[in-house]
Amino acid sequence: MIRFRHLSIKTKLISIQLITTFFVLVLFVGFFLFIQYRQAEEASTGRLSALAEILGSNSVAALMFFDNDAAEDVLESLTTQTDILNAIIYDHNGQLFATYDKPGVPAFPFADVSDASPVVDPEYFIFTQKIVFDKLTVGWIALRLDSSYKKHQLIGALRQSLFIFMVGLFLAALLSIRVQKSISDSILSLAKITQEVRETGNYSLRVVGKSRDEIGTLVEGFNAMMEKISHNEKHLEDLVNERTIELEAAKTKAEESDHLKSAFLASMSHELRTPLNSIIGFSGILLQEMAGPLNAEQKKQLSMVKSSSSHLLDLINDVLDISKIESGRLQVYEESFKIDLLIIMAVSTLRPFAEKKGLTLDYEIPADLPKIHSDKRRLEQVLINLINNAIKFTDKGSIKVICTREKNSLSIAIMDTGMGIKESDLEHIFQSFRQVDSGLDRIREGSGLGLAICKRLTELLGGTVTVESQLAVGSTFTVVLPFEMEAQQSED
Repeated sequence: MIRFRHLSIKTKLISIQLITTFFVLVLFVGFFLFIQYRQAEEASTGRLSALAEILGSNSVAALMFFDNDAAEDVLESLTTQTDILNAIIYDHNGQLFATYDKPGVPAFPFADVSDASPVVDPEYFIFTQKIVFDKLTVGWIALRLDSSYKKHQLIGALRQSLFIFMVGLFLAALLSIRVQKSISDSILSLAKITQEVRETGNYSLRVVGKSRDEIGTLVEGFNAMMEKISHNEKHLEDLVNERTIELEAAKTKAEESDHLKSAFLASMSHELRTPLNSIIGFSGILLQEMAGPLNAEQKKQLSMVKSSSSHLLDLINDVLDISKIESGRLQVYEESFKIDLLIIMAVSTLRPFAEKKGLTLDYEIPADLPKIHSDKRRLEQVLINLINNAIKFTDKGSIKVICTREKNSLSIAIMDTGMGIKESDLEHIFQSFRQVDSGLDRIREGSGLGLAICKRLTELLGGTVTVESQLAVGSTFTVVLPFEMEAQQSED
């Protein structure tokens, strides 16, 4: 069923006018029938009152001289009144004195005549009146009138009222249809134009308004708004075209810069890593005293040179890796291998660094793990980065690597009892060159690329990396990988 508020404005206006007219006509018909009924009742009362007065006057002598026959003769005169069904006269003691019954009509048991109030029934009307002579009540007379014909008169009046009702409703409908046009046409036109604007985006459409009332003001306001929107749209298009040209120029410049960056990184790959490897190699030879004995201070200085060179080489490798990943030129190679051996090797490699800080580094691996098909070298790089990161940010306690199987995927969680990460920093830690400890006085080294590289490499392997952390309690980094990696090929 359609609700009233969902109807069109045209239908609503016609409905409101018809409903109002309907209730007005119903009240009119009800009032008219009530007047007709009251008039019929008053006419019957007046007629019976006059008739009872005449009959009572004619019956005074019969009542005073106890002449029942004379009273019967007086009542017999009612034969000329065809609608009088019964009549009765009582003496001053309330005893039956004379009666009259219309031929074919049975006698009627009148009630106590001392109650002179009229009795109204759908089929008859009873009227009772005292018979008074010289201010003395000498008897009572009661008349029963056939009022069925009054019902027929009321039915006729009802038919007339219904005819007037239908004609009035029809005229009201015609008038409503005619009058509502001055209101609904403008609103419907406004709704139509609004719909077209929403569907086509054509802000040049306008509504033609003729009235000067509130609807006319609404139409004028709508047209003014459309004019302003059209002007703003044209201005916006001009701005967009200008910005598009600027963006295309910026894109071209960025592509040129990217090519220059790629060329620079390619050059640095050779120009920086080659001499650094030489420094690291020769430092190692000198530390082994293959070129001659060294004193303690010389060994200390050479160890610092070798350590700093290794750290610088790690930073350069991180920058090169993130550059290749962002440019889509890092290639992954799929092979089949046992993940438990990879985890054990990564933990064993980094355990000395953990023990040097007084930390325990352990692992937990189920015995029935199947082989995984992925890039072994890149997965090892992710695990070493995450474990090394846990060692770096944990001052006391332990670090644990937990491996579990989840249906068709493998989950590796690296849990630590370190400093933890603020909730506000969690959304930034996987961004390039972002560190939680980023001040000039920070005490932990790093380029801020480790976690970014881990996230990008994990995604290249078809997996995800997430973090859960609580400040001053610890952090858990979880890597989830499929057992079967989807093929991803890209040029190096």
